[in-house]
Amino acid sequence: DGQGTDSLGSPVPTTGEHQAGSVYVTSPATGRMTGGGRITDSTVVTHGFELHCDPAKLPNNLEVNWAGGNRFHLTQLTSVRCIDDPNIAPPPPAAGFDTYIATGTGRYNGVAGATISFTFTDAGEPGTSDTATLLIKDVNGNVVLNVSGTLRVGNHQAHAR
Repeated sequence: DGQGTDSLGSPVPTTGEHQAGSVYVTSPATGRMTGGGRITDSTVVTHGFELHCDPAKLPNNLEVNWAGGNRFHLTQLTSVRCIDDPNIAPPPPAAGFDTYIATGTGRYNGVAGATISFTFTDAGEPGTSDTATLLIKDVNGNVVLNVSGTLRVGNHQAHAR
């Protein structure tokens, strides 16, 4: 039927995709997304990152900071999907995708074993329509951050390479 599911359980078309170990990758596997910024939900959250669509390509860095001195630092990507959302049309240069969806593990306030699920979008310049969604759980599975919104400050940029 041309449909499959990724490691997050979401339906995805199977054309142009491959499985790389336990990490789901959607073409273009050569792309990356960089950037960061601030979103404001119930608390101010800042983030900065450089992430590749192929998790074997390094670096893959993500840091998230929020109220009370809380911080999360990504140590390992566990799933990645780079997709082109037809509802988002960033102006050139074309990267082949505009949405980065991933899960990973890392350190929450210095303690290893925390998990993160996140989505970043690049809706073009100057970044005022870019979005971030972040769900972080501590080592015990407790939700410590669940936030989603449009960037108030910053920019996400999808790159073809």
